[in-house]
Amino acid sequence: MSDVHEWEFWIDVGGTFTDCFARHRDGTTRRLKLLSSGITKGTVADGSNAVAIIDPARKRDPAQFWRGFRLRLLAKDGARMADAAVADFDRADGRLHFHDAFSVEPAPGMRYELSSGEESPVLAVRYLLGLQQDEPIPPVAMRLGTTRGTNALLTRRGARTAFVTTRGFGDVLRIGYQQRPKLFQLDIEKPSPLFSAVVEIDERVLADGTVRQEPNPDEVRQQILELQSQGVESIAICLLHADRFSAHERIVAQAARDVGFREISVSHEVAPLVKIVARGDTTVVDAYLNPVLRCYVESLSAALPDSSLRLMTSAGGLVTPQQFRGKDSILSGPAGGVVGFACAAQTAGFERAIGFDMGGTSTDVARFDGRFEHEYETEKAGVRVVAPMLAIHTVAAGGGSICDFEGTRLVVGPASAGADPGPACYGRGGPLTVTDVNLFLGRIPEDRFPFPLDRAAVERRLDELCVKMSQPRELVAAGCLTVANQHMARAIRTI
Repeated sequence: MSDVHEWEFWIDVGGTFTDCFARHRDGTTRRLKLLSSGITKGTVADGSNAVAIIDPARKRDPAQFWRGFRLRLLAKDGARMADAAVADFDRADGRLHFHDAFSVEPAPGMRYELSSGEESPVLAVRYLLGLQQDEPIPPVAMRLGTTRGTNALLTRRGARTAFVTTRGFGDVLRIGYQQRPKLFQLDIEKPSPLFSAVVEIDERVLADGTVRQEPNPDEVRQQILELQSQGVESIAICLLHADRFSAHERIVAQAARDVGFREISVSHEVAPLVKIVARGDTTVVDAYLNPVLRCYVESLSAALPDSSLRLMTSAGGLVTPQQFRGKDSILSGPAGGVVGFACAAQTAGFERAIGFDMGGTSTDVARFDGRFEHEYETEKAGVRVVAPMLAIHTVAAGGGSICDFEGTRLVVGPASAGADPGPACYGRGGPLTVTDVNLFLGRIPEDRFPFPLDRAAVERRLDELCVKMSQPRELVAAGCLTVANQHMARAIRTI
């Protein structure tokens, strides 16, 4: 990193938690773990009233840090009861004063949340540097890995995307390679496509570059314009033979820009490959994730002016915010973990190691045998991607994976509670998750957790599942944990 910056930050933004490591130029180091939602949780203590809340846990916080934050009081079910702006913060006794009195009287044991609306990496920098919300952040050097792309793909929470291709090829990505990985399975469940709309352009270029049909710019513009009324946010353009002859893709892309689309991915730039299926899938992934990532990165850049921000790619390298694309973000966070455990193993004298990273939404497993293993065409979350990335096996099983019963069997994941509302024990009315099961079984030391946990909420959710299964708590909780462990053990065997 550059010697110009006084502070250096290494941050991993996961689906549930954000971990931050900071180092000053003089060698001083600081660490912080917080929720990726940017929310800080706490519990009301004795001595609180309608204009001030006391929480001894806040004594460790920087002076006046919470001034300007919004504090929300929560009911037992996680519902918001009242909120107020913090006017003053006294760290001597952890007292938070408010501009206006709460409409309800805070009672000891009641839970609350503090939030400023800033992204978790920005909040982490402010906290570790002791900067209040209205103070500018000085230039810093930040290296960041994020699972935003991974989690959006796993949970199908990307942008509403349209697939634009040559007339007659609208179903090419649905057909794919006609592979049948589970030949004898009676109930076949195909992964749902990432795109929600398809547009077929009346154009055609032959393999030798001969133009059989020129696209009509006015017709193309009208077709693209109709997508706006359907709520489409991002467009993936992949025309036949555009890997070598891209003129028609440029015409379509210009039409999309003319009607006001900002998020446009074209295959000859994203993945200039001869195979239209792989090229199309990769372009769709890029378009599906770009809006999510662009909004996130722009907010970070705005909060960190004049700072050196670099983001980890799936290949294990660092790029500028302008170079960070959806197709390269899928394994951003996990790739940083691979580089980290490989360096740690070598430092300890091991040339071979297995890395296991259980996060909030997914679990990532990788192998290191003296060199980094890369993949160039792979499938992630049921989607083909052609882009260089470290060989990491990801399964949708993590601390936030939701535990449920589907009539005949326990199911853990792929749906996740994320950071908001989070697991039931976070006190926000979230569902039963692997984290809750571990808490109930005594596997989580509550006093070491970053914020107070709600055991009563876990028991309520667990009882709901017990009613469905007609089984006792301990057996159901152990069963959920067994299913989750099997998912993760299978990932280790795979590599």
